Amino acid sequence: MRKLSALIGVLVIVGITAAVAAADTSVGDNQKLRYEGGGTHAWVNHSDSPNDSNNKALHITATVTPAANPEGCDPCDYVAAYSRRSLNIRKPAGDVKNLSFEFDESSHVGAGAPRISVQFQNGDVAYLSAFYCNQPLAVTGGAWGRADFTGDKTDCGFYVTGDTGGFYAADGTNSAWKVYVTAHPDQVVESAYLVADETGDCYIDRLSLGAGKMYTQSNTTAKSCTGEASC
Repeated sequence: MRKLSALIGVLVIVGITAAVAAADTSVGDNQKLRYEGGGTHAWVNHSDSPNDSNNKALHITATVTPAANPEGCDPCDYVAAYSRRSLNIRKPAGDVKNLSFEFDESSHVGAGAPRISVQFQNGDVAYLSAFYCNQPLAVTGGAWGRADFTGDKTDCGFYVTGDTGGFYAADGTNSAWKVYVTAHPDQVVESAYLVADETGDCYIDRLSLGAGKMYTQSNTTAKSCTGEASC
């Protein structure tokens, strides 16, 4: 399996609740959540998203120290989370749903991370950072937020680098993802993965990487995403 490290580095770039899906079930090896990088990661007991009742959240700690070399860092103890399926989506961008996650507002949220990075087949990359798509969950008093790039139609956007580079924002009628797809209908999604590559701790819940599953409590169980509203 190819490494993600070449795509992950320090990135500096210029309350809605979700419908509750079916219960978590065991996933096959192809959908098991996996990790890369030198940071730490574990599902822990924690005050989590109100959209599930298991009191579990994914705790990630990253330590990224900039190096003299502008193309690297030392150390690079980032964390990337993905499944084999999310690294092989290979679908038209317009058919990709459920790129979203929820996060503890009191933990680290920077301009570039935590985020979902989406790689397109033409080499362009979309950086779906919580910093630019933060919908506080009112029932938590703003303690938790939701970043839903394919579902939220207001106050949400993301940056893209490459031939289709720019900032794409929800317009009140369409999600930020839909705005991007409308502008670039021929784009094909190759892969998607969660990235934490800024120093700090973050807590993530209800992670969906556009591959048909949403992780709420472990690496080996998930909810099935049957459509945008289900996850």
